[in-house]
Amino acid sequence: MVEIFVSKRPGYSQARRHTRVPVSFPVRIVCDGLRLADEARDVSESGVGVLTRHPLPPMTLVPVRLELPTQREPIEILSRVMWASADAMGLRFEQPDVRLLDSVGRMQAALDRI
Repeated sequence: MVEIFVSKRPGYSQARRHTRVPVSFPVRIVCDGLRLADEARDVSESGVGVLTRHPLPPMTLVPVRLELPTQREPIEILSRVMWASADAMGLRFEQPDVRLLDSVGRMQAALDRI
């Protein structure tokens, strides 16, 4: 008797290293002269989920302006579109920003107290 075992190779994982915090704040994106004014639905230290009527193609590199409620001034950060659907897209931050890390930490702490 011969038994054959087939192992599936691991594919792309949706696992995230950082916890997403549910939020609602303005996100401004400029791409090819088009200015999008959208809304963040969640944020982490490494990315942001954006509700939008104009999702950009995956792997597009875009400057993003986040108007976080915990910061006086907007944070501008280079981001890459990682996925897109009809009404949303996920952006990964390409460069770290101390203000962003601080803000996400404070929002997470506030959520944990609830």
